[in-house]
Amino acid sequence: MPDVFTHFLVGVSIALLVRKDGSRAERMLIILGAVLIDIERPFSWLLASTEFYWIGLTPAFHSILGAVFLSYSAAACFDLEHTTFRERVKLILIGCTVHLLLDMTMYPWEERGLYLLYPLKITFSFNLLWPDFWWLPVFGIASLLVALGIRYLMTLTQSSKAERDS
Repeated sequence: MPDVFTHFLVGVSIALLVRKDGSRAERMLIILGAVLIDIERPFSWLLASTEFYWIGLTPAFHSILGAVFLSYSAAACFDLEHTTFRERVKLILIGCTVHLLLDMTMYPWEERGLYLLYPLKITFSFNLLWPDFWWLPVFGIASLLVALGIRYLMTLTQSSKAERDS
């Protein structure tokens, strides 16, 4: 499952950049959103073990409608201090959007793309990568290193600006 690990690493990267002053819980919501869409895999395995197959589960979860549904459902499961329901949905939806953007680079999907406008069968994909490449987590590690570097530079510039102001 190299693509799930890559989703996690890129989610951490985005959380570090988007919510640099936010709490850990808020950053975790973005990371949750980055891997939440792939929750259909355990459901598919469970359904397959009962010999009941729901063909539309993967395309439904990997769509804008699925991302919004999963974001609302997951946000309802958490009650964070100083964070409204709307803010929780927004943070999880940021992670889901990152997930969908990463999946749009992958190849192959059914009929060569994601059904972002599910239930419409209009495909979206850049057809660049296979999802099971063993080196795919290297991309996630690289994005994490870049995010850490950007965050470090932002911290340096803010501290030097504060020293000049005082």
